[in-house]
Amino acid sequence: MKKNIKNIRFDLKKAPFGCEVLELEDFFKRLATWTYFGKTERVHFFCVIVVTEGEGRHFVDFKEYHLEKGDILFVAPSQIQQYENSPYYKGYMLIFTEYFFRRQINELTLLSQSSIFDTTLPNALIKPDHETFSKMVQLLLFLQAEFSSPHGFSKEESLQKLTSLFLIYAEREKQRDSNSISNDHYLSQYYHFKQLLEQHFKRERSVEFYASLMAITPKTLCRITRSTIQKSAKEFIDSRVVMEIKRLLLFEKLSIKEIAYSLHFNEPTNLVKYFKKHTGETPTSYKG
Repeated sequence: MKKNIKNIRFDLKKAPFGCEVLELEDFFKRLATWTYFGKTERVHFFCVIVVTEGEGRHFVDFKEYHLEKGDILFVAPSQIQQYENSPYYKGYMLIFTEYFFRRQINELTLLSQSSIFDTTLPNALIKPDHETFSKMVQLLLFLQAEFSSPHGFSKEESLQKLTSLFLIYAEREKQRDSNSISNDHYLSQYYHFKQLLEQHFKRERSVEFYASLMAITPKTLCRITRSTIQKSAKEFIDSRVVMEIKRLLLFEKLSIKEIAYSLHFNEPTNLVKYFKKHTGETPTSYKG
């Protein structure tokens, strides 16, 4: 993937509820006319790609996914993605914001504790069995029909419930994956830590800081992360910071000095040492 990143934000004027279902065939036709097509983009909303015909490729962060009929790919806010220049697959794209679920506590909890958008897991792709996939596609069709329905009564709630059911089916499939996080008593605490890390990782990299916010000991926090993702809390924090450094190195036109200060390293040399310690490379050599 090349440089020149484009920040893509949800268009609330076009989809005021904060949710939309796009048909990929029509979307790709429009995408081909946009000036940044084929370049990298950082999405600031949740994105689900559902493939019903054909095959192709899609890039998310530093991984290439081969997509084919029956595949469902999940892209989380702040992740960087790229479409191939001439996609040969059809299907649907479900996009929505966290704001979409603002009045639905259960749905917000599902979203925050779901593993389908968990960027710490190695695979963002699921391939449901035929029956489940058909049900999930039908839910997208119900969503489309509801969007175009002239009835206004409880429309937002119906859209939220249909989207939530789609995510529940997806989460069930993800949980079948042996690599997904087990549903134990540490899971909600892990997701709380993960949310706090997203809010503060640019400034805070100590286990003690996050343990204090959660009103637990650093030892307990480490036990939580080892139980859920088989990493220490410090390893998890460092992996998130390193991921952001890689994104900024490859996709943003920033100098190492600018990256260092944006992530609150005291000196650029400290960032260089930190990055080399965790990757074995200098930022310059990684950037190529």
